[in-house]
Amino acid sequence: MRMGSKRSVWLLALFAALFLLLGLLLGRPQLRDEPPNLSFSSDTDGLKAWRELLQERHPLVGEWRQRWDELPAGSGRLLIAAEPAGVSGVEWQALHEWLKTGNSVLLLGDLPDQPFWELTEGWSPAPDEGEPSEATGSDEQAESDEKASGDQKAGTDEEAPLSAVDASALLGPGAYEAQAEASPRIAVPDGEGEALVTDERGTLAARQSVGSGSATLAVEPRWMQNGTALSGSHAELMAALLAGSWTEILFDEQHHGYTSAPGAFAVLPRPLLLASALLLLALLLALWSAGKRFGPTRVPREWTVRRGDETVRALAAWYERFGLMDEALERQRRRLRQQLAQRWGLPAAASPEQAAAAARSRWSEEDALRLRRALEERPLQAAGRKAARREFTARSKEASELAALLRGGAEPGRGHRR
Repeated sequence: MRMGSKRSVWLLALFAALFLLLGLLLGRPQLRDEPPNLSFSSDTDGLKAWRELLQERHPLVGEWRQRWDELPAGSGRLLIAAEPAGVSGVEWQALHEWLKTGNSVLLLGDLPDQPFWELTEGWSPAPDEGEPSEATGSDEQAESDEKASGDQKAGTDEEAPLSAVDASALLGPGAYEAQAEASPRIAVPDGEGEALVTDERGTLAARQSVGSGSATLAVEPRWMQNGTALSGSHAELMAALLAGSWTEILFDEQHHGYTSAPGAFAVLPRPLLLASALLLLALLLALWSAGKRFGPTRVPREWTVRRGDETVRALAAWYERFGLMDEALERQRRRLRQQLAQRWGLPAAASPEQAAAAARSRWSEEDALRLRRALEERPLQAAGRKAARREFTARSKEASELAALLRGGAEPGRGHRR
């Protein structure tokens, strides 16, 4: 195997190994610990169960992966934002204007930056007295908040205990239970909304009108999460909070770290994009290897030698090896006759004497005689292989010089112009 072939095999093996390595590193499926409250997450702290239920009942249910100041125009939409992080003041203001046009938002979680209500720390009554004890309530609330928050972040299967809540404003009279230990409470002044769900510590969910739309806040996101969606009265509470004739329901994922990619990247699946990127990388490496010289540079000798007697001898050896010297001389004669017809207008059937007569008016006498000899059909006269090769070389060289004279690119080889 030649060195070039071996090098190609090694380069191909290197590209294949690199392709497989990148595929394993970048495309290997791994179980990732996703953030909580994702609408497409099947984890216990995800919202996929409620999203699939809504998709069965509403024609348009999707995700919103852009900023809130880019929300779609129109009315009748519901935006669900569960514990959104990093919402700027500009986005809150844009959301407020969006609600005025007839849209609604359902906010879940402890959101002190939202502009609709103030949040307060809830209190719990002392065990012996019916009055709230600031120290006892504060200590118990801190311990309860720490425990519930730890359970929720750690993703354990242990659920927070259920407590009695008053949801008569939302569901009508009845006994309802919900998780409400680790949550602050909503301050709902008179005339600034309606308390929908309350307990002994304060308001858990409230709603107020904003222009033609509405804003709803529930401080406990666990009511909607997969792991606790069926606990207590969570299903009834969320169904009532989500009730409405919505033209479209959007789950906010922008503030969970998921944004929309521009153009085709938003449509094509990620495995296809990864495979395309790897193929593009392999193509670039292949092009680089084709243009890059590995090892010493080797220039063929025939590219650098002077095209003179050495070239003629090489051609003579080639024709001699295959016994084609007489055929080569015949081709040279035909080529000379073609040039005579093109340059001087001589017919292809002109005799060597006619060609020599035409040459005497343009060339020297000696060059005219050389042209006559070159056009004569004379087989090789020399006896012996080496002698025949020398004669063929000389006659080929003479034919080449005459062809150069006809082209006008060289001076006569012998004699002088008249």
